Amino acid sequence: MAHLRLEKELLNLSDGTTIRIARTPGMGDKEWQDTKKYLEANPEEARRMETFSRDAKAVRAWMQTQAITEYYNTRLSNGDEVVTNKFNSLEKNPDVAAIFEDIKRGGNQAAMQHYHNEPLMLKISRAMGGVPEEVKSVLQDIQNKPITLQEACLRGDMKTLEDYLEATASDPDKRNIDEKDAKGISCLGYAIGANRTHVVKKLLESKANPWEVDNSGGNAIHYAAAYGRKELLQYFISAKGDVNKQNTQGQTPLALAQKNKMKDAIDLLTKSGAK
Repeated sequence: MAHLRLEKELLNLSDGTTIRIARTPGMGDKEWQDTKKYLEANPEEARRMETFSRDAKAVRAWMQTQAITEYYNTRLSNGDEVVTNKFNSLEKNPDVAAIFEDIKRGGNQAAMQHYHNEPLMLKISRAMGGVPEEVKSVLQDIQNKPITLQEACLRGDMKTLEDYLEATASDPDKRNIDEKDAKGISCLGYAIGANRTHVVKKLLESKANPWEVDNSGGNAIHYAAAYGRKELLQYFISAKGDVNKQNTQGQTPLALAQKNKMKDAIDLLTKSGAK
C-alpha cells in the first residue's frame, strides 16, 4: 500500500468558508483533483468527509471494502464465470436483492451506507465464499498501517510522524500537531496513554500543546496519571503543570489515578500537592 498522505490541503468552499482535508488513502491524483472540485462545490459533503477522515476505524473499513470491491470488479470485467454466477445468485437472494437495487440507484453514496451494516456484509461475504485469498494480504496491510496521525502516535510509529513533520515543514499552515481525531484526542494524548516516550518527545519538540490533549479538558497530567505513566507524569509535573486541574467531568489527575488504581501515580501526585 502506498505511503499515507496525512498532511491536509486547503479547500475554498462555495459558501465562503475554508476547510482542510487529507486525501483519502489510495486515491489517485486525478481522482483527488476531481474530488476536491466536487467538495468545494458541496460544502456539507466536504464537512462530512473531513469528519470521516478523522475516524481511523471508518476509513480503514472503507479501504478494506474498496479492496474487496476492486477485486470483484476486476473478476467481473474479465468475465470470471464463477464470480459472475455468484453475483447473479446474490441479486436474486431476497435478503440482499433490495440492497443491490438501492446501490444501482444511489451509487457509491448508497453503497457506503450499506458497508457499515456488518451483519449484511458478513452475509454477502459468506455467499461469495468468504474473503478471497488474493485480497487477504491487502486487507492485512491496511490493518497494519496507521490511518491517522493520532493512530500512528498511539502505535509508536515514529516514521509516519517524521514523514508528516517533513511533509509539512515548508508549509506551517498544513501542520496541526494538536488536531484531535474522531474521539476528540490529540496525538500527544495517545502517545502519553500508550507510553510512547520517544513519540512524546518528538511531539513536544514540534510544539505540541501538553495542556490541552483532548476535547474534554484533559491535559498531559490527566493522561499520564490515568494510565500510570510515572516517568511522563514526573516530567509534566516538573514542567509546572497544574496537578489539580479538573477536566469537563470535574475529574482531577488524582481522581483518574485512583479510579484506575495506579498506585505509583497516586503516590507521586499526592507528594506533588494533588488533592
